[in-house]
Amino acid sequence: MKRFPFLLVLVLLAAGLPGPAPAAQPAPPERVLVTDVVDGDTIIVLRGRRQDTVRLIGVDTPETGRPDRPVQFYGPEAADFARRTLLERRVRLEFDDPDRVGGQRDAYRRLLAYVFTEDGANFNLELVQLGYGRAFTRFPFKYTESFKQAEREARTAGRGLWNAAVREEWSDPSRRGKIIGNLRTRIYHVPGQAYYDKVREKNRIYFRTEEDARKAGYRKAKN
Repeated sequence: MKRFPFLLVLVLLAAGLPGPAPAAQPAPPERVLVTDVVDGDTIIVLRGRRQDTVRLIGVDTPETGRPDRPVQFYGPEAADFARRTLLERRVRLEFDDPDRVGGQRDAYRRLLAYVFTEDGANFNLELVQLGYGRAFTRFPFKYTESFKQAEREARTAGRGLWNAAVREEWSDPSRRGKIIGNLRTRIYHVPGQAYYDKVREKNRIYFRTEEDARKAGYRKAKN
């Protein structure tokens, strides 16, 4: 009986202690307009009245001309695919757990998000599935396992940047297609035309034939 008051005090004290803070929830999804495509995994969107740069979570596409890095194999193709799929279209941004390692913005202050197209497809995952990029799993995210599986399947199938024959051809300038497309204008140039050598390397995509360029949605330069 002597212990009763002591136990009562403990219970009362415990009752007054605050409970654990509720877990932070992801921000609600947002519908935005894609106003520009920087490269395969980075886009610029209009959020309300201001523009914001979005870095896609879970995927890393080859570089297309950062000042400190040369254009990498399949970078232009990834950027072209993103441009064809997203530019000037409305998409839905979804966000991950705000407390996850990696945060809500990266070191360059780019907003980290998943991009869903009008048909409901996860564009980040699609890039990995089609071989336009690698699964970037340095910081775990809610779809980590799906992205890892998508990369394994793309590697096995030899899609995109995992196609050894295409990589070998790209590595030898003499074997690349001679027709140069401009990623930003979607105009292609053939040898001998006035602006054939004027397209910046980071904006170049190579085609073997004019038919290939037209099928990809490019039109021929007028001069």
